[in-house]
Amino acid sequence: MAWICEVSSRSAADIAVCVVGSRSVADLLVCRVESRSVSQGMDGLWCEVTSRNVASSKVKFVTSRSSADLLICYVTSRSVAGWTREHPLKGKL
Repeated sequence: MAWICEVSSRSAADIAVCVVGSRSVADLLVCRVESRSVSQGMDGLWCEVTSRNVASSKVKFVTSRSSADLLICYVTSRSVAGWTREHPLKGKL
């Protein structure tokens, strides 16, 4: 499940994420969803939550690709959301 909570410091985050503009550069294509049940079991469907206790992953958004653990590109369709290549975080969000 990808229940994502944005945190303000890198030390509080599980992962550093950089948003890129190109699907071909991204490790993961992400579609934002409103329902937690929809995002369950799908790394590419992110439901943003405000509570760290509920979140499956705490992320810090960064601007530098080199300092990021994960490169994402937002998409509007659930059907294209998902991993674009093998990645150590696959199944861990």
